Amino acid sequence: MIKKTSMVTTTYACQTFFLSLQSQIKTKMKRTIAILFFCFSALFATANDGVFYASGNQLIPITETDISVKKEILTLNRMGDHIEVTVYYEFFNPVGEKELLVGFEAQSPYNSGRDPIALFPDHPHMRNFKVVVNGQPLHYEIAHVTRGSYDENNKYTIPPYYTNGQFKDWSKKQCGDSLKSWDYMAYPFDYVYHFKAKFRPGLNIVQHTYEYDLSFSVGEEFHFPYVLTAANRWANHQIDDFTLNINMGDRESFRIKQTFFEKSTDWTINGLGMAMNCDWQTWDTVKNGVIFHIQKGGVSFHKQNFHPDGELHVAKDALIICMWSDWNSDQKTTEEEQLIKGIKNQYFSLDTAFIFGYFEKVPQFTPEQRRILKNLPFAYRGYKFKDKSLRKYFESTEWYIVNPKYKGDMEGFTEEERKWVEFWSN
Repeated sequence: MIKKTSMVTTTYACQTFFLSLQSQIKTKMKRTIAILFFCFSALFATANDGVFYASGNQLIPITETDISVKKEILTLNRMGDHIEVTVYYEFFNPVGEKELLVGFEAQSPYNSGRDPIALFPDHPHMRNFKVVVNGQPLHYEIAHVTRGSYDENNKYTIPPYYTNGQFKDWSKKQCGDSLKSWDYMAYPFDYVYHFKAKFRPGLNIVQHTYEYDLSFSVGEEFHFPYVLTAANRWANHQIDDFTLNINMGDRESFRIKQTFFEKSTDWTINGLGMAMNCDWQTWDTVKNGVIFHIQKGGVSFHKQNFHPDGELHVAKDALIICMWSDWNSDQKTTEEEQLIKGIKNQYFSLDTAFIFGYFEKVPQFTPEQRRILKNLPFAYRGYKFKDKSLRKYFESTEWYIVNPKYKGDMEGFTEEERKWVEFWSN
């Protein structure tokens, strides 16, 4: 049985490691797989094993309104370790010109390692927040309100924070006083970016952009949450015409929890890739959803009269999760064998920090395993292998899709991919 103090110590070590992991990935610093297995064990000791930076959210009316959402196009583009969010709205104002107080709710970070002073006034992990209404850029202000919570249906709600024409705004001093007795990894307030918008009679165009850092954990290489249900607060309690575009990058695998849609065929792949219905036990206990393997392009979801009853969660399992089942069922297998089996389940970034740990013991890989690793960048692009053993291995993966147009050259390879091929060719 693990003592509480040991749990905290182990978890704190893992938090420290993963907070630094992101920057280490960028600089290609080496880490061994043993550290990840150590940190993964802390998953069963406590839930404080991840870093949450921020989530996306719909614009909401802070005061009562008869304005409705006729159309929304939500576009999410992953750019390395952050997400760029672009939203196009068409709002309908039925009667007379009116000024409305509109807001954007953003959860405060969790386990981010930020000094509390750095949490004021802007959200520390969100940038370039802009709102344009009918071609006019608007000035916004930020309130710090009582932290929201998740209900039994995993929906995030924030207590009423605007009464009698005023925000119940936390001061920096209040935050500091509260933190003395608060969980050191979480903060007692959330952010509300708010602005006054003039809506003319009829149709109004609103464009909203911002970007924020991707969250991650022991079990997930990245995690991207977005609150969709906030759209139900407008007068029509829905979005009449909704489109969601997601681009997580080429040669990428990710899963989307089944919350606001029913099946994989509700999605359209824009490019080359595949989608599969999933029913499996993940580390966060959610069993169903869709996993996408995208060689090139992105995915889209479109629905008329969209009344979201769940939030968007996009995530990529850490490679260790893909390897874990093999290791757990047969602990006689080597780490090298686990790796070769694990990469069958998803694309992984060739410059991921813990993969570089294997470079320190390359002789332990068999010649066949080294050939597989060397050819990953070519398989990712859909090269049709002539070698029977390579073809058999890559056809056994979930993500391999033959691209007849790709002839197997290195044009367009990243610097990391070129180094990867050179290394395993040695």
